[in-house]
Amino acid sequence: MRDLAPCAAPGRGLNTIIAGLRRGAAFPWYPFLAAAFPVVYLYAQNVHEAIAPFEVLLPLSLSLGVTVVVLVAFRALTGSWAAAALIGTLLVGLFFTYGVTWQWLGGMLLGQWVLVLAWVLLAILGVSLIWRFQAWAGRLTTPLNAICVVVLGYNLAIIGAFMLDVRPAVAVTGPGLTMSPAPAPDQRLPDVYWVILDRYGSGNVIGKYYDYDNSPFLDELRSRGFYIAEHATANYLKTALSLDSSRNMNYLDFAELHASATSERDWGPIYRKLKAPFEVEHYLGSAGYEFIYLGTYWGPTSNHPSAEINYVYDALSSEFLDVLTSWTPLSAIQDLIPESPFDWRLNRWNQTRYEWESLNRASSIGGPKFVHAHFALPHEPFVFHANGSFVSEKDEKERPKIVNYVDQMRFANAQVLSWLDSLLDVPPDERPIVVIQADEGPFPQRYARNEGAFDWTTASPEELEQKFGILSAFYLPGKTPEEAGLYDSITPVNQWRAIFHAYFGLDLPLLPDRNWIFLDQLHIYTEYDVTEKVAR
Repeated sequence: MRDLAPCAAPGRGLNTIIAGLRRGAAFPWYPFLAAAFPVVYLYAQNVHEAIAPFEVLLPLSLSLGVTVVVLVAFRALTGSWAAAALIGTLLVGLFFTYGVTWQWLGGMLLGQWVLVLAWVLLAILGVSLIWRFQAWAGRLTTPLNAICVVVLGYNLAIIGAFMLDVRPAVAVTGPGLTMSPAPAPDQRLPDVYWVILDRYGSGNVIGKYYDYDNSPFLDELRSRGFYIAEHATANYLKTALSLDSSRNMNYLDFAELHASATSERDWGPIYRKLKAPFEVEHYLGSAGYEFIYLGTYWGPTSNHPSAEINYVYDALSSEFLDVLTSWTPLSAIQDLIPESPFDWRLNRWNQTRYEWESLNRASSIGGPKFVHAHFALPHEPFVFHANGSFVSEKDEKERPKIVNYVDQMRFANAQVLSWLDSLLDVPPDERPIVVIQADEGPFPQRYARNEGAFDWTTASPEELEQKFGILSAFYLPGKTPEEAGLYDSITPVNQWRAIFHAYFGLDLPLLPDRNWIFLDQLHIYTEYDVTEKVAR
């Protein structure tokens, strides 16, 4: 008789697999998927940004770890994994929706404590109902598993599509300018300081659009020997584009950048260039300059891998973690407990003060040195009064934006002058080259209201004037502005070409001064030349 066992074996194996899948579907995985969802969702929405892995892995691990503890605790209390899973998911949902609810209802409530109390009562009521009717919890496991898999899977697909998108390889031409002839061993080289004050408008912009006369500060700079390029404009309208261009003394090759991008809205190639060696640093480094860097809380400019010294405020959380925290009851702690570690605005305040202190420390280091600093001033959030004291979130919201901006700018002014008084208190032949400027101008009102979708081709001449007009101040020891090749309307792409030629003989001709916009944040590689409109 024919042996049927070999034929039956595959059938039994298939049945075993199906049974295993059914058991897996019946196990309550959904609390873990729900705990992971907020982190994955926020990352998926910002996958084109330069977000470091630890910024995602840290909150993901904490969220999953706390969920495990909650499930085990309620399993012990209820005697049911299904009930514990439903309770855990309820608590995860309440935890990560608190901040959104506060943003919707905060203006109608007396304070954070009202919503915190309401959330506690909702949690108690929800847990009590699930405990009372826990027999129903098991019936919800499979559908909730399926829903969470679909929702989380959709966001993982967005991340995966971005990560796996293959673009043609693009040759990268690294920096290569070197100082030639090399300076003599005994030749004294001036220190070089390049300080970026983010979104600091020109004197004309501040007077016209912020109703503030900034000429006393500009006059103080002039009295210290600075040249102010009063009609200087940015070459680009965003930090990343502007810094990349000015650091490399050239306009950006958008065809090359787009070739290595995954989409028209992918900032990745540009952000990566902000971490790469650049021409200004390479040129000075070839003559023995030490590169010292001071960065902001923003990932692409928080530090620089090429710097011998990076001043980094290690108590500062990242922008990604700040946004995620703002969704949770942890954001309430900043109102309920003074000096809260979860108050992201207080972190910004402390970080900026640390950066000014670090700039003073860096100035005391022996040279020759190239010190490059990027300050988020007068960039939002507005956390400084003019005297340097902290501005609470409530005070910021109650004051007009122009008042907040001007106060923060006045604080920056005071810090700059105090630093310069110390820096320049040396014999004339020991004084450094100093460039203090903005990377972009302040936000026009229409753009600030809808930054993501604003079509820059519709910008008015006034809006372009506000966005491109920047502070640009130069201290050039032993040189007149004419001898240094500077002029009233110089743009950042040309400033180091001119300065390096005047001091070190670099033979790079000046480029035409141009101003560029992109279409919108979804089409950053679609560029338009608006020089004629800006220079009207």
